[in-house]
Amino acid sequence: MNKQHLKKVKSVFVRIELVLLIAVLSASLSHGQTDAAGNPVFNSVTTGEFPLGEKLMLIANYYTLANNIENIHSSVFIAESPSVDQVEDAAVSLMSDFFILTKKGKVLAMFNLTAGPDKQLAVVEMASGNQWFAPIAPDGDLTEYRADELLDMGVDPMARKDGDQLSFNGKSFRIITREALQDAVIALVKEKKLDRLKPSDMTLLSKAELAAFVLAETKPGGKLDFFTEIKGRENDGIQIKPGVFSTRLGIALYKWGRACFDVGVNTADDALDIFAKFKEREPNERERGYIKKGFHKELEK
Repeated sequence: MNKQHLKKVKSVFVRIELVLLIAVLSASLSHGQTDAAGNPVFNSVTTGEFPLGEKLMLIANYYTLANNIENIHSSVFIAESPSVDQVEDAAVSLMSDFFILTKKGKVLAMFNLTAGPDKQLAVVEMASGNQWFAPIAPDGDLTEYRADELLDMGVDPMARKDGDQLSFNGKSFRIITREALQDAVIALVKEKKLDRLKPSDMTLLSKAELAAFVLAETKPGGKLDFFTEIKGRENDGIQIKPGVFSTRLGIALYKWGRACFDVGVNTADDALDIFAKFKEREPNERERGYIKKGFHKELEK
């Protein structure tokens, strides 16, 4: 993606980001991350769950740069090996943190921190579809999760974080801490009495509920049971694509890992933890390898 193309993407991004957020939620049983065609919209991870009362839950999420800007299947693909300038541009222009408010598992509202210099909380009331923007008190250029990811990516060996400042690619960026952002969203929920919103038809499972769902559906006859049909033929060889071979068990493990991603399991490690509970033992090396490959769609790239 050249610079002119990236500028065009940024110019329309604010207009489509709320649509993308709704699409992410609507795509699956919980908070799956694929569109109707099975392609990722904009991959994200859950960063925390915060009870705001007996029935109310605020779920914090982060849109990663990794598995997005270098993922050809992602809607925000830039390049398979982005340059440090491209990474910087994406870091400041693409969405980072968003929050989902639920009541008894039903989604009430979504809060997205808009990209760009004039940051606001873009709010969607999910039952009515009403959209509005709220000013946000924490001031800064990047969120803490985005700053930490830039450091972890290692594309700039000179990058460093000093308090609320990030030095990256020869520039200084002010950091919005995760606590300040979370507090701002909670304050908005209370100020606008958003707990009284009509619940939508969308159900968002907690991590524990999602793990229970996957475990139940992995049992014989379940929607995620890829193993019963190959019993007795697990080690039969099969060609995946020209020059790439595996076994039926390898493909079943791959499909299971991919299905975990599709239904909204947070990370490959979370999927492995669920598999360990299903097997009542730790996954072996082959199981770990295929499940991770499936979760990241490595055989489809």
